[in-house]
Amino acid sequence: MPKKIRFEAFKYRFLIEAEEHPMTQGTKAASAWDIFVDELEFAYDAGDVVITHPSYPGLCERVALNEAVLYKRGDNEIAISKQEAAGLRFANDKVQDENEDFFRNVLLKVGIASGFEEQAAEKARIEAEREFHDAWAASEDLSKIDVRLANEACTAPEMRHIAKRLGDLSGKTVLDLGCGLGEVSVYFATLGAEVTASDLSAGMCEAAGRLAQINGVSINTHVASSESLGLPEDAKFDVIYAGNMLHHVDIDATLAQALPHLKEDGTFVSWDPVAYNPVINVYRRMAMEVRTDDEHPLTRADLANITKHFECSETRFYWLSTLVIFIIMAVFQRRDPNKERYWKAVVQEAPKWERLYTPLERFDTLLMRLFPPLRWLCWNVVVIARNPRAK
Repeated sequence: MPKKIRFEAFKYRFLIEAEEHPMTQGTKAASAWDIFVDELEFAYDAGDVVITHPSYPGLCERVALNEAVLYKRGDNEIAISKQEAAGLRFANDKVQDENEDFFRNVLLKVGIASGFEEQAAEKARIEAEREFHDAWAASEDLSKIDVRLANEACTAPEMRHIAKRLGDLSGKTVLDLGCGLGEVSVYFATLGAEVTASDLSAGMCEAAGRLAQINGVSINTHVASSESLGLPEDAKFDVIYAGNMLHHVDIDATLAQALPHLKEDGTFVSWDPVAYNPVINVYRRMAMEVRTDDEHPLTRADLANITKHFECSETRFYWLSTLVIFIIMAVFQRRDPNKERYWKAVVQEAPKWERLYTPLERFDTLLMRLFPPLRWLCWNVVVIARNPRAK
């Protein structure tokens, strides 16, 4: 190929990569980077492409044209494109690694790298979450999951309350954000709902689909991070459910992605752990192998941040004196919190705990009615909200 054609081809591919590179997409540096890229200058010099910028005299990048790797992906290009379209990173992609390093160095030199650093940290967080949940999905025996028990057990008060408030789901459309193994997705499907189960973990989505088959129902699955949902614009749901999920993600980004898909008369429901109970905080520090590092139990500010998006919302708190069950599991039964998830086990063993749990739940209801501030010492909070505020 003549040098002039190779030079122009490199320049074209360079600009496409620079403008579309994921490290600046959606970051605070994006607009500054776009302006910077528009003013880049290219020259051919003794076999090298010399890249400069009139506003940054210190920037002078030389790339050997016969060694340029930019976007040279050969036979793997189609496979890689499919992976990227699904929001996944192609394993061992040396070209992508080199491209990212090159553009990162340019960003650092021109002083607009902060957006990339934020995006790189977020990318690492999502990848860690994905790997953790893929491994979790692979370790589960789906045939042992009792979907009805998981949602109707005495020790599943959050789901009992949510199911009661949602009422008849026959014919309703439901989006389950962060579906996990799919216990709730499948449960809603058994109640007649048309369910889309979404999770950043392909392993979890696959598990949810298989759990649906085991229970004789069908669900749709969608692999995506809640902060980058990627659903069709016209996808609308009667219910958006986020169970035990918001404390893993950027709440504002997730709601910004999800709420456009909620019907005008639809309902948003969620439940998550609260940050303040000292017993649960001890458990969190002990159970590090069954949790991810970036979890952030909800604070008062987080809860206000969720409810501010809606004209109408209600909250209900659960697990106060009932937390004695966890103390029994840890202290008297000597159960390792890193070998089993207490919050799963307590539901699976509901019949065994019912005689203790049920009166304590009634006591909690009375206690919080008399002393409302005690609700902040509960383990979990349920949010049921309607009428999203207009942006």
